[in-house]
Amino acid sequence: MKKKVTVFLAAAMVFALTACSGGNEAKAVYDDATKKTSELTSIEATSLIDMKMAQGKDEENVTMDLDMKMVDLNTENMRYLAEGKTSVMGQNVDLSMYYEGGYYYMETAGKKIKYAMDLDEMMKQIKQSTENTMDSSYMKKLAVKKDGENQVLTFTVDASKMETFAKQIMEQLGTGAEGVTYTIKSVDGEATVNKDGYITAQKVNLSMEMTLEGQTITIDMVTDTTYKNPGQPVEVTAPDLEGYTEVDPSALQAQ
Repeated sequence: MKKKVTVFLAAAMVFALTACSGGNEAKAVYDDATKKTSELTSIEATSLIDMKMAQGKDEENVTMDLDMKMVDLNTENMRYLAEGKTSVMGQNVDLSMYYEGGYYYMETAGKKIKYAMDLDEMMKQIKQSTENTMDSSYMKKLAVKKDGENQVLTFTVDASKMETFAKQIMEQLGTGAEGVTYTIKSVDGEATVNKDGYITAQKVNLSMEMTLEGQTITIDMVTDTTYKNPGQPVEVTAPDLEGYTEVDPSALQAQ
């Protein structure tokens, strides 16, 4: 079960910020907001993931609470910092992830490791977790309403198209394992667009099944993400980078 949870958490980090998507007016609002938000060079966001995972009679609740900051996106000076907590199988663990100068640093459960990662690969991961890469063709239903100065989009995703999207993401991130299949049962939620045209919040409800090694895990996940002051400068303070052990990233994937 631990291996299955690890594989799924990699996927959850992707879906946490990318699953929100999707009448002509609503489509225009959505397309304009996703384009404008994707062009940001600095981003600060918080994300709360609440998952219920079941395999037969066994059930586990998994939560992840992350604060993320990214600056100088799409440049060689790009830096990324994510800090938070996760609760898996009854264990609460602090998390810290940092990228700078071609190295990815990760501290969790008292262990500190680092490994080389080129900028293109890191940007691929960053874009998957900050850009809404699905276009409005993934939507079955998409509506918009005014809420003061904001506009609120509600959406329902075409699950069959989402399955293809999920597979492509996992392959691009290198986290797709042989024999793992994903069946998306339903995806819906809402996104808030502020008066400046940026996405400032989104909530996603995802129900899916993951099959690994011939066994199926059902997952129900709710993700709440808030973007803080989009369009404004963001500052990233590097953690103390001493004491990290360098590892081969291919060895991590094999575990």
